Amino acid sequence: MAATSQAQTQSAQERRARAVALALVTAIVLLAFGLRVYRLEAKSVWWDEGLAAWAARQDLVSSALWCASDVHPPLYFWMLHFWRLGSGDSEFGLRFLSVGCGVLAVAALYRLGRALSDRPTGILAALLLATARFTLWWSQEMRMYILAALLATLSLWGLVGIWRRGRARDWVLYVVSTIAALYTLYLSVSVLVIENLFVLLLLRRQRERRRFLLSWAAAQGAILLVFLPWLILAVQRMRTWSSTQPFEFDAFLRLYWTVLATGIPVSVETHLLQTGLVALVFAIGLGAVLWSARRDADTRLGLVLLLLCLILPPLVVYLVSLPRTLFYAPQITPRYLLIFAPMFYLSLAWGLRSLGRRHWVIALLPALAVGWVFHFELEDYFSGRYLLDDYKSLASTLRAYYRPSDAVVLYTDVDWPVFAYHWAGPWRGVPNPVHYSSQAAADFLQPIWDDAEGVWLVVTPYAGSSDPQRNIPNWLESRARRVECFHFEDKDLCLYARTPERARTALVLAQLPSPARGRGVRGGGFPHPMHVPLGNGLTLVGYEQAITRFQSGDVVHLFLYWHGDAAGQVEVGLVDGLGQAHETTRVEVNPAQWGTEGTGRTQVDLVITQRVASGEYAFAVRAEGTEDWAARFGKAAVRQTRKPGLPPSEVTISHPLNLVLGEHIRLLGYDLEATTYRPGDTVHLTLYWLADGPVNRRYKVFTHLLGDTYNPASGNFLWGQRDSEPVGGKQPTTLWLPGEVIVDRYAIPLSTQAPPGRYQIEVGMYEGASGERLIVSDDQGQRLGDHVTLEEVQVVR
Repeated sequence: MAATSQAQTQSAQERRARAVALALVTAIVLLAFGLRVYRLEAKSVWWDEGLAAWAARQDLVSSALWCASDVHPPLYFWMLHFWRLGSGDSEFGLRFLSVGCGVLAVAALYRLGRALSDRPTGILAALLLATARFTLWWSQEMRMYILAALLATLSLWGLVGIWRRGRARDWVLYVVSTIAALYTLYLSVSVLVIENLFVLLLLRRQRERRRFLLSWAAAQGAILLVFLPWLILAVQRMRTWSSTQPFEFDAFLRLYWTVLATGIPVSVETHLLQTGLVALVFAIGLGAVLWSARRDADTRLGLVLLLLCLILPPLVVYLVSLPRTLFYAPQITPRYLLIFAPMFYLSLAWGLRSLGRRHWVIALLPALAVGWVFHFELEDYFSGRYLLDDYKSLASTLRAYYRPSDAVVLYTDVDWPVFAYHWAGPWRGVPNPVHYSSQAAADFLQPIWDDAEGVWLVVTPYAGSSDPQRNIPNWLESRARRVECFHFEDKDLCLYARTPERARTALVLAQLPSPARGRGVRGGGFPHPMHVPLGNGLTLVGYEQAITRFQSGDVVHLFLYWHGDAAGQVEVGLVDGLGQAHETTRVEVNPAQWGTEGTGRTQVDLVITQRVASGEYAFAVRAEGTEDWAARFGKAAVRQTRKPGLPPSEVTISHPLNLVLGEHIRLLGYDLEATTYRPGDTVHLTLYWLADGPVNRRYKVFTHLLGDTYNPASGNFLWGQRDSEPVGGKQPTTLWLPGEVIVDRYAIPLSTQAPPGRYQIEVGMYEGASGERLIVSDDQGQRLGDHVTLEEVQVVR
């Protein structure tokens, strides 16, 4: 009876332990999901994400052939291809696939931790993985790395199951997840290496060694057999190229540890306290695990497996990143270290669990230290996610007016994946490294021009580097019957109409919606239909805005759809909850440009100046000359980040100037740290700006080091350059208050190949999209050119 009662008690305790573990794991998984979904869409698509979206739009064969010529296997892109059929092409929808992989990785790590140690270890490991900035970051990216981490975790879980139980489902889990990992990321081959090394250690403990070896060999053969067709295809098609630069091994180790501990890959030296704390806890925990493993062979083997996962993959990453002449040599980036990051969090959790086995108080202080580091690094993570209107408004304008007989030219194609994400239609790119003479521009454009009724030119900030003389737009403009341009900060969108008919329909909407309901008579429709008569013959029938969150200095691009037959001016404002306007602008509405349908679109640009405080706003519209707003619509959440400038009385300038750039920008002078440098040095320059009046456009500053010797690398006499919006983009010119001094510092890298001699420092300002420089004048209004020559510096060996 006593034995039965004891067994029942143990069974009840086990059931309670399972229930508690299930509740905790469920809560952790929900936490992981919430963190990964939060502000998922609040970041602009970057180059690699745009490439993934582009690949997902291709058919399976095309994407496979492209992958074989590129640097990644195709599984993730195939998954994204089918995923987008249900999710659509939004940032949230496409990134949600990675969210799912990240959440599943948390659950999988719990099972692996439980299999290697016990439930508390698995729970703690899942919590660390759920809240780690590194894995959270890549769970919100449209890339394959978190999927590779999930599959590596599943593969190791299957291996541990084979070791501990040897059930058929463990073998199936191991083989399937390993094959999937290899088809996701080539670095997953390190999983196979680690697992085979571990199996060599297991052989001594196998009673039926021959049978186990045959089963293991069969599993490896199945994995190789399934992966071999892809490997043959990839070896035949993969190009040999390298994007890597020499990287010191000790710097790589610091990067590796900092990324694992904090999830931050930059400014490694500023996180020494956080990384040091995690390293100390890791070392103490590792010692505790080793102490508990002194009489437990299974614990020793499990610890060896985790240490192999922490040591071998970074070595593989470092070795494959070394410059070489065979296949692809990638640049060292933190994402390649993600695949075995879960093993780091499991090792950390196992150490904390071992410290707390005798009493939980022993593990409390180390656990609090790790928790503080994780919380500290998460504090600014979400605030750094910021959605830009990079190509969104431009692409919506292109969709509004584009016709199948038009051609689209991306000028140039430096960031083509980002453009291709926003514009799914056909386009041609102007190759970036090519410098375009007038003849080269003609050779490129003539066949495009002949086959199209109109050519849309997407002018990017990189156009000036390939075509400083603007030969491509000049060629189009000289032949076009009509030119219509739309401006978007550092980009322009211009239509060059070739035929009379396309010139007539340049501003006619491609799909004309009904003004009453906002639904298209030819299948189109307004994003936000309305019906607001303004009393001047114009009716506002819809609006469109690309983003809803803004920071100081941003330009809000608002698009209004109208129906009417009378031209007139309207006033558009950014209003608060009380209806008070904080920014207003007037726009001309001209129905004569819309064709016979009487429906058209106007672009309204509102600058978020220093007058707009942080808060929630809406847009309002009224006919010119009326007092009351006819309608309020849309939303704009503003975060004011502007830092005030300095009064002139508080600024001391070592080299005073008094030059005017454009209409309202004044260069007061500059400071120069030194006048003698060696190749590879950094020239530290400080510019002092002042606005005489409001500046309504954002301009970039250029700083050039020009020598007497031609530089073959740059194709000119430029040996150092740094271009940026003022104060690294933190003080755009649209935020300058008249009378305030803007202190603008630049660190200009001098080429390591710069020959000895004299170099001139040139500075100035230009408009981002067109590259057009502001004219420089003296205080008497005399024009001096389009740049300012500050002084000469000497370069010596």
